[in-house]
Amino acid sequence: MIRRLFWVGVGVTVTVVVIYKGRQLVARYTPEAVSERAAAAVDDAGARLNTMARTFRSEFSTARAEREAELMASLRGELPGDRR
Repeated sequence: MIRRLFWVGVGVTVTVVVIYKGRQLVARYTPEAVSERAAAAVDDAGARLNTMARTFRSEFSTARAEREAELMASLRGELPGDRR
């Protein structure tokens, strides 16, 4: 039982060390262009998301105001084409 626990511990330790060293190795040999491209893609995605959120918010506000005006007109008993 102790032997099995020992070898499980050795296996876990080796796995952790291999993963850690592997990540260091990948980071060391990753070309700058790849990381710059990835950063640019993330920035572009963020900008597009920001634009989409602003567009959604403005369209939602416009639609909400129109619907509110329709509901208020129906509460007052006005006809759809009737403006006072």
